[in-house]
Amino acid sequence: MTSEPEVAAAEPSTARQRDLVALLVALVVAVVLARIVSSLTLRGAVPGPVLQVLLGNLAVWVPLVLGIVWVLRRSGRDLFGRFRIELGDLVFALGVVILTRVFDAVLALSFTGTSGLQPAPSLGTPDIGLLLVSAVGIVLVSPVLEELFFRGLFQRLLAAELTPRTRWLAVLVTAFLFALSHLFLGSATTSLGGVQVFLTTFVLGLLTGTLVAMTNRIGGAIVAHVLFNAVAVVGTWPR
Repeated sequence: MTSEPEVAAAEPSTARQRDLVALLVALVVAVVLARIVSSLTLRGAVPGPVLQVLLGNLAVWVPLVLGIVWVLRRSGRDLFGRFRIELGDLVFALGVVILTRVFDAVLALSFTGTSGLQPAPSLGTPDIGLLLVSAVGIVLVSPVLEELFFRGLFQRLLAAELTPRTRWLAVLVTAFLFALSHLFLGSATTSLGGVQVFLTTFVLGLLTGTLVAMTNRIGGAIVAHVLFNAVAVVGTWPR
């Protein structure tokens, strides 16, 4: 694994540390807001399922975007080049999706006896508007924001604070935070379900983080995340 380059060679480490703290604060705020919206939804205070989904998404997206903007206000000039996707990135991304989905299926079979990708039960005609809003958020918006936030910024900033020999810890720590956030934000209703969410997203974070550390590009990680979520959406789409 190649080490990630310094964010800015002349930039004082205190500035990077402030950015890391800002990203952590944004993540905590996203979790708290999502919990509040979820509580209001359960009480019936948010009318309509589409609005419930939108508010739930915005509760997470807005703090993450603010954290991203905070960091990029000084060091975002080279970011767009890191979205570049090469053939090797696509091959690695496909491998990430296959490995992580197989891992998730094995966990699901061990815990529940099913793959977890069965079509969702529905009474009558499914609400296509709700399904589309949910799918766009899960398959497009969330993967891009999360990969930019976690692998594109947090992992890179943390790696720049570590020595070359310990820089691999940036991938590990970022994957742990990624999995922890999904555990708090997830909809798992059982302890085993929570374990499955945490382990699967941790493995996904490790693999995508490794890809980013090897290439210094986040395009492949975004593709892997999009495909990973798309499999879940297609597999559970009501029929």
